[in-house]
Amino acid sequence: MKKHWLRGVLLGVSLSLLLAGGVALAQGLWVTVDKDCVPCYPGEPPPGDWDPPEEYALTLSFGDWDPQYDLCERVTIDGELLVEFCGPPPLEDPIVEVIVFPCAGLDLGQALGVPGATLDAGASQPTSVLGEWRLRLWQERTGESAVVTWTVAEVCEAEFVPEPGTLMLLGSGLAGLAGYAGLRWRSRK
Repeated sequence: MKKHWLRGVLLGVSLSLLLAGGVALAQGLWVTVDKDCVPCYPGEPPPGDWDPPEEYALTLSFGDWDPQYDLCERVTIDGELLVEFCGPPPLEDPIVEVIVFPCAGLDLGQALGVPGATLDAGASQPTSVLGEWRLRLWQERTGESAVVTWTVAEVCEAEFVPEPGTLMLLGSGLAGLAGYAGLRWRSRK
């Protein structure tokens, strides 16, 4: 057994890295957007339901909250508080909202996916939708929180950046398992 200690180390490290990567992917409360940058919609969106062009639509998704406790939301643009409120969570889980940010003005209820939402008492009406948006969701009783950021700009440049931490955990776990298999294969000869 003493000559096979490296196998045990590789197997243990690989499994722990794979588990850590899996835990990073399976957290509780979550919020995501489908784009890091979305261009503002030129002109005024038509009233009622309509299908916005794909390039101007941002899909915001969130879910896995505890229905027993209030769900809190905080929205900022370039660090300036826009909205902060807490209330009973929606009945539907998860929520998927398609948001369009018109260049000319801001319909706060549509932008947040919350009809009737109003500005926070200490917040000022934003003069523009352009800038870095940050949405934080949390539940005080559970201690869970989730944060997502995106940029609204007149023109967005395409850029792809994978999630480096999760990819490193999963990749190094798979590499360790490959090393373990190689050592095992060599010891058979």
